[in-house]
Amino acid sequence: MQSLHKEELSNLSRWHTELGFTVKISFARDRVVEVYFFVLAMYFEPQYSRARRILTKVLYIISTIDDMYDAYGSLEEHKLFAEMIERWDINSIDQLPEHMKVIYQALLDVYKEIEEEMDKEGKAYSFHHAKEAMKIQIGAYFDEAQWFHEGNVPTIDKYMQVARVSSSLPLTTVIFFIGMDEIITKEAFEWFEQERGHVASAIECYVKQYSVSKQQAYDEFNKQIANAWKDINQGFLRPTSMPVPILTGVLNLT
Repeated sequence: MQSLHKEELSNLSRWHTELGFTVKISFARDRVVEVYFFVLAMYFEPQYSRARRILTKVLYIISTIDDMYDAYGSLEEHKLFAEMIERWDINSIDQLPEHMKVIYQALLDVYKEIEEEMDKEGKAYSFHHAKEAMKIQIGAYFDEAQWFHEGNVPTIDKYMQVARVSSSLPLTTVIFFIGMDEIITKEAFEWFEQERGHVASAIECYVKQYSVSKQQAYDEFNKQIANAWKDINQGFLRPTSMPVPILTGVLNLT
């Protein structure tokens, strides 16, 4: 088992070197090992080797995009990148600044790899879910960038609506599902869209909206987290047609 994980990490490190993010992009961080071990915590079993490979690549690229939206580039550039993701067209790449070209090309290349593998297995429907999840993810990043540039503190409800996407939980789950071979069916993707829950939001938004102290906000969120864990455990134990490995992956991610 350990030798398999070492081989996977070696191959991903080679891919990372060939990708050249840390050379071509000034703000890119060398964190492919960190991302791989995060993915490994979800599933370590040998049968999920492909899932780990695909998810590590996608999460490494999305972590760089997250950094870009957090601290690099203008709001206009961020908007353009989000629009390009929505179009999903490599022929329009020349409209982007150089650092965004590198990221956009890498993302589309990884997704092309996913699409080809899914087509071979007759699971083209899964690629649609992966692409839509990415579009929604980038849209959430742009919303947060807009709040920052405009100095806007949203309501807690609005923040939660965006944060449950920008947390990358929906995207991570969808991409991992894709790599799980025969276990994942069209029904599994539909189940996840219906059943995915909420994630924690920002203290600052809660304090502003409800005029409470930070400690009161922390106390409230601790209650919400405790209740969320109860819901997660109940959902895991509740009879369902979904295979246990699918439920386990979502549980490990939370």
